[in-house]
Amino acid sequence: QLVATYAIGFCILFTQVAMFTYVTFYLAAPPFRLSTAALGSLFVGYLLGAFVTPFGGQWIDRYGQRSGLALAMGIGSAGALLTLANWLPAIVTGLAICSTGVFVAQASTSSYIGAVTTRDRALAVGLYSTFYYAGGSLGAAAPAVLWHFGGWPACVALVFLVQLSGLVIALTSWKGRSH
Repeated sequence: QLVATYAIGFCILFTQVAMFTYVTFYLAAPPFRLSTAALGSLFVGYLLGAFVTPFGGQWIDRYGQRSGLALAMGIGSAGALLTLANWLPAIVTGLAICSTGVFVAQASTSSYIGAVTTRDRALAVGLYSTFYYAGGSLGAAAPAVLWHFGGWPACVALVFLVQLSGLVIALTSWKGRSH
């Protein structure tokens, strides 16, 4: 169960870094041509995730980590898909929604580790953090090949598949409700 959780953590940060790295290339190019300052302001979308995460935590407490992760990955995927719209407000909204899904997914996986680890908790959390940040590192690099061949839609497809992979791992390896 913990190894699966490490893989899910990898998927979570992969998603966030891939989305916010490659959307800047997309929005800097025509037809959007956003300035560097405008591109930097996209990270304000993280605030929605920071606001929603406590409510996600309540959901997780009530319905369990599997349900919380499924909800989070669904929200994140919907946000990622919304960025495919060719309308800047939809893209910005999609990024904020995707980020919110990532924040809630992180809360779900973190609480799952605490719920199922009976010994060596510090080691379990340390390994989770290692995989989480490895996912972020790969999320910054791996989409480059897809960007070259398929642009933003190809990057979004990869993010969607990574989120789906994280969800499948959780649904097949996490056991029921863990509080």
